[in-house]
Amino acid sequence: MRKKTILLTGATGNMGSEGLKQLYAHRDKYHIVILALPSREDRKRLANYKNNDSISIVWGDLTNYQDVQKAVCFADIVLHVGALVSPMADRHPELAWKVNFEGTRNIVDALLSRPDKDQVKLVSIGTVAQTGNRPVPYHWGRIGDPLVPSLYDNYALSKIAAERYVIESGLKYWVSLRQTGILHENLLKMNDGIAYHQPLNNHLEWITAADSGKLLLNVCADDIPEDFWGKVYNIGGGEPCRLTAYQFTDKVYRMLGVDFRKLEDPNWYALRNFHGQYYYDSDLLNEYLHFRREGIDDMLRRLKSKLPLTLRLIPLLPKRWVKRAMQKKALAGNSPLHWIKHSDKDRIRAFLGSRNSWENIPGWDDFEIVVDPPSKKLEHGYNETKAAGDLALADMQQAAAFRGGQCLSISMKRGDLRTKLHWRCSQKHDFEASPYLILKTGHWCEECLKAPWSFDRIAKTNPFIAQIWHVDHPIKENNVYA
Repeated sequence: MRKKTILLTGATGNMGSEGLKQLYAHRDKYHIVILALPSREDRKRLANYKNNDSISIVWGDLTNYQDVQKAVCFADIVLHVGALVSPMADRHPELAWKVNFEGTRNIVDALLSRPDKDQVKLVSIGTVAQTGNRPVPYHWGRIGDPLVPSLYDNYALSKIAAERYVIESGLKYWVSLRQTGILHENLLKMNDGIAYHQPLNNHLEWITAADSGKLLLNVCADDIPEDFWGKVYNIGGGEPCRLTAYQFTDKVYRMLGVDFRKLEDPNWYALRNFHGQYYYDSDLLNEYLHFRREGIDDMLRRLKSKLPLTLRLIPLLPKRWVKRAMQKKALAGNSPLHWIKHSDKDRIRAFLGSRNSWENIPGWDDFEIVVDPPSKKLEHGYNETKAAGDLALADMQQAAAFRGGQCLSISMKRGDLRTKLHWRCSQKHDFEASPYLILKTGHWCEECLKAPWSFDRIAKTNPFIAQIWHVDHPIKENNVYA
C-alpha cells in the first residue's frame, strides 16, 4: 500500500517537533517531508532523522518560493506549522511578515500550481493572538469574534493576513487552526520580558505540546469527515487547561516550592493589551480529531521531574536575593517595569493605560484576583440562528452595518458563502471578501489592520470592534479614549 506523504513545516519548533515525533511513530503509514532552514541549529535538531527511509528533509526557506514548491510537489497533506513567533517577531516585524504571511502565501501558491490541487489538503496553524485582548466579561470567545490584535503584536498581524489568504485562496481542502498557548518543556527557559505582558487576571485555555502533536497526527487520518474542511477552528485543551495568568503563575512557582507573591509584585505585570481566552467552541475541534489526553497538571509534573539544579535551589535561597535578581531581569527590557523606568509613553499607554494607572496598582493585600466571572458572548451582527444555506444579501447588509460599513454588492446567491462580494468599511476602504470570511471568522477590512493601529478611531464607527475595545479603553470626556 502506498504511504501518504506529509509535508511538515516548523518541525524544530515546540508544536512541530511533537508532531514529527508522533508522525514518525506511524512511519509505516506516512512518508514525512520536512522543510527546514539549513541552519546549524536546525541541522542539529534533525540529525536523528537523517538517512532515514521514512523521512525526506528539504533544506530551504519558507520565504523562497522555489524551496517551497520543491517541498510541496508530492505532498498529500501539508501541515504548515512553521512561523516566526513572539518575542522574536516583536523584535523583527519585517521578518515576521516575510515568514508568516509570505511563507504561507508561497505554500498556497505552490499548491495551486499543482494539477491535482483539488486533492491535496492544507492544515494551516493560526494563533489565539489574532483576536487580541479579551478582558472580562468577554474572556470566553469563539470563532467569528472580531480580530482586534494587541498593539505592537506584529506576529498577530502577520498571522491574520496569512489566514485570510488561506481562506480566500480557492483551495478545495484547507483548514485554519488557531493555536493557543502551548505548554512545552522549554517553558521555564524563556528569558524575555514578554512573560510580564500578560495581565494577572487574563484568562487563557492552554494546550500541552503532546496534545498538539497528537492533533497534527490525527488530522492526517483517512477518516476525517468532508465537512471538517474549509473552516476555521480554535485549538484548546478544554477545562483542565483553563487558568488565569495568576493561577498559572502560582501553580508554576508552587511546583518550584515557593510562593511567587514573595518574589514578584503585581505592578510588574501589564494591565491590558495581551491575548487569551477560554473557548466556547474548542470542543468542536476535539470532536473531529480526538487529540486531548492531558491537562496543565500533567505537564507540570513532567516539568518538575526535569527541573535543572538552578531552579531546584530557589526555595533554599533568601527570597530577597531571588526577587532582586528577577526584578533586575525584568528591568532589562521588553517589560512594564522597563517601560516605566525609561518613560516609554506609547507602550505605557498600550499596556498600562497611563503612568498613573501603573502607580495605582495595589500590592498583593489589596489586589483583586478575578477567576472566571460571568461572561458575555460578543455579537457578530447578524442572525446566527439561521442555517448557512439560508443566509442572503440582507444578512450581509446587516453584518456590514454592524461593522460600520456597507455591503456594496447588489445580488448574492442565497447560501453561497464562498463567492466574494464587494464591501466598504467605515473608513471608506473598498474591498472584496467572501461572506464566510466576514460573517464566520471575524475578518473585516485588512487595510484598517495595518500598523500603526487605529482602533480608537475605528471603534467610534464600528460597533463590532467597539464592543470589545471599549471594555478597557473607555471613552472619557470629549470623545477621547483612555
